[in-house]
Formats: sequence, C-alpha cells, structure tokens
Amino acid sequence: MKSRSINAQLILAIIGVTALFWIIVVAVVLTKTSINRTSTWDERLEAVTTQLLVSIPADSYRDERGGPGLTLPQSFDAVRGSLVFQIWIDRSRLLAHTPGGPQTPLQPDFADGPASTHVEGNKWRVYSASDSTGRVTVQIGNLQSVVDADLRHEATNEVVQTTILLMIVGLVMWLVTHSALRPVRTLGSALHRRPRFDFTPLPLKGLPRELHPLVDAFNRLLQQLDQAIEGERRFIGDAAHELRTPLSILQGQAEIALREANPQKKDAALKKLLVVARHSTRLSEQLLDQARINAGGKAPKHAPADLSKLAQHVADEFEVYASQNQRSLLLEVSSCMIQCDIDEIGILLQNLLHNAMRYTTEGGNVLVRCGYMLPARAADGPTVFLDVADDGPGVPASEHDAIFERFHRVANTPVSGSGIGLSLVAGIAESHNATIRTGTGLEGRGFMVRVVFPGIAPARSLGRNQDKRQATGSGAVPSTPGA
Repeated sequence: MKSRSINAQLILAIIGVTALFWIIVVAVVLTKTSINRTSTWDERLEAVTTQLLVSIPADSYRDERGGPGLTLPQSFDAVRGSLVFQIWIDRSRLLAHTPGGPQTPLQPDFADGPASTHVEGNKWRVYSASDSTGRVTVQIGNLQSVVDADLRHEATNEVVQTTILLMIVGLVMWLVTHSALRPVRTLGSALHRRPRFDFTPLPLKGLPRELHPLVDAFNRLLQQLDQAIEGERRFIGDAAHELRTPLSILQGQAEIALREANPQKKDAALKKLLVVARHSTRLSEQLLDQARINAGGKAPKHAPADLSKLAQHVADEFEVYASQNQRSLLLEVSSCMIQCDIDEIGILLQNLLHNAMRYTTEGGNVLVRCGYMLPARAADGPTVFLDVADDGPGVPASEHDAIFERFHRVANTPVSGSGIGLSLVAGIAESHNATIRTGTGLEGRGFMVRVVFPGIAPARSLGRNQDKRQATGSGAVPSTPGA
C-alpha cells in the first residue's frame, strides 16, 4: 500500500476546491446571463425611447408635411450603427426614422414595452413607447446579434477575471502550505542525517503546534528505545562477567581431573566439575529467559489459566530435585483463575522454587500456596495470591527490595547464586500487572515471596476445595506464613 503525502493531498484539495468554485462561478455567471441577457439592453432602449418621446414638441406631428432630414457636416463620417429608431403617428405614418434603417414597424402590434421581433430578415430587440394620447409611438431597436455579442463579451470578462482570481488564491494557498510543511521536511532530513543509535530527542522549535503531540510521542519512543538498548548493553556486559567465572572454574577443574592419577582425587575433581557445570547450565537458562523476556519481540499472549494447576505442574517437576536435596515440598492450592502467559508464569514459579530450595537447609520445608484473596472493599475486583515460603535462614529486611535487582546477591550468605532468578520474577510480575510482597516464611522464620495478580472472578463458589500434599519427607502442612 502506497504511503500518502500530506503535501500532495493538500495540493489536490486546493486544486479540487478551486476547480469546484470555478465551476460554480461559471454556472452562476452563465445562469445570470441567461436570465438577464436582455435586461441591460432593455433598460437602455427604454431610457432612449422615453427620452426621445418626451423630446418631441407637442403638436409637431400635426404638420402633415414631411421633408428631407438634415445633413451632417462633412467633418462627420456617417457611420451606420446597429441602433435604430422610428417615430410613428397614429401607428400608420412614419414621421422620422434612422436613415438606412427599416421603414416597417419594428414592433408591428405597437404594444408598449420590450419585445423580440423579426424585421426584414433580422432579429431585433425592440422597445416601444406611446404618448398619453396614443397617437405618437417611438420604437427603438437593436440587432439581437449585437445584444448577444455584448452579453457574451461581458460574461467572458467575468469568467476570465474570476479564473485569474481563483488561480491567484490557489497559488497563495499552495505557497502557504509549502511553507508550513517546510519544518516537517527539515525534520525528516535531519533524521536521515543522524548517526546510528543517536536517540537525542527531536526539537520542537519551529514545528507547527499540531505536530507537537506526534513529536512528543516519538521522543518518548526514542527514550524507551535508548533505555532498552542501554539495558541490553548492561545485560550483555553483566552476562559476560557472570559467565567468565564459572567457565574459568570449569576449565580449571577439567585440567585438574586430567592431571590426577589418583582415582579418588579424579572423582572429586569431576564432582566439582559437575557442580560447576550444573551452576553454569542454570545460569545460562536464566540469562536466556531474561533476554527473551526483556526483548519483548512479540506481544504477550495472555490467556485465562488456573494458577493452581500451573503450581502443581511445576511442583511435580521439582519433586525429584527436592528429594535429592532432602527438602520437603508442600502444596496448599485452590483453584484460581488469572490472565497470564503460561510460559512466563512457569518461569516465575521455577525461579521462586529454585531460590527457596537452594536457601533452605537440609530437612527444611518449602510451601507453595495460591488462591483468591478477600477484597478490601466490596467494589474491588478479585485478586489472586501466589506464595512461595521456606523455613531457611531468611533474608535481612534491608535486603528485601534489593534482591529483585539483577545480579544482586545477599552478603554473607553461604549459598552462591547468580542474582538473576528474582529479577526474572520481578520482570514477569510487572508484565502481568502483579505486585510483589515479601515477609517472614514458615514457623516464624525463613523468607516468603507473595505475588498478587489481578484475578478472574470464579464461575461458581470454590468452597474449600484445596489440594494439600507433601512431595517428599513427612509432617503436617505448616502454618500460614506471615505477610
């Protein structure tokens, strides 16, 4: 689909409007000419006829004698014109007339007023007037062809003048439009000349006010793009730094294992190599998840999903891990619906569980719980909570906010980590309009992360249907963690 030019559209609009007005003016002129094509000449003929009639001396027509007309001086050229007159007495005797003009009545019925007649093969426009006695009649006539030619000349002059005026108006409008759009063309040229990755805001100076909202929105987009690229640069730098250490350790442990002749020491080196490899694998997975979520290459595909089923599915995947690491994984879930991207919520749950498992000591407990929350006000919509709590050493209160920053690690902790997992949780929660709360974990100790989602109202009352089970270990379901 071709892009449309504002300048071209304005020019076409100007041409169209000018042409429309020209057609209207021509139509009005022609209509006016058609309606009044003889009125002007009729008024002239009437004026001459009446003036000539009143100029005839009273009783002059009683003299029956008629002599030759007066002759003009030789200095005058007797040029015959199209305008002729006749003076009739008693509608039968021609007292005076234009030399060379018709001698038969221009208006045969001698009716007063204007009329079109045919006399001696020519069409005339005639005005006839009689005196109060009705005996003297003056008739003034002009050839219809002369009248029509004069009216056509006047109409042509009006059309030409109007056309010139409209062309001038159109030219002025085009010049104004061209001048008004010059800042837009200048702005486009400046953008083409910009160096790569130059996200400096576009200036508003000199631009029409109507373009300010568009430029402001574009500047916001440039700012967001600058922040996104800067974030990617930091991410690449941080990721390279984070991967350099485990890769160096992998290489060192592999070299140690190759040089060792003692099978026991070789096995110990290989076990350390395996631990580092697992850590590197986990770090790589988190980095890839972080990159995919931050990229935002496609619109999120949010769909209704039952959070309890997602929690059960992820818990099933962690059962073997919990058993191998001697932790107890507990579930306390009830059916609750949220609008979400299922893959991203799976990543959120995996990172919360992995983080809780690693920071819980052997024999410790990790609880996953979800359900609907009671609204603070009756008018509030439904909300759904997801808790992941443990009874480990916990996190200092001063670190509760910082742990959700990328590559942040809690000081003086015996467990090494990448500092990516909880930042992933924060990013996914933000994309789902969810809030994160932290607090004390199980049995008054440990750590808890609560994610509160906008919920979907249940189709029917859920009652007390809850799934409570213990993946590994034994013992009762722990008490509710503190918020």
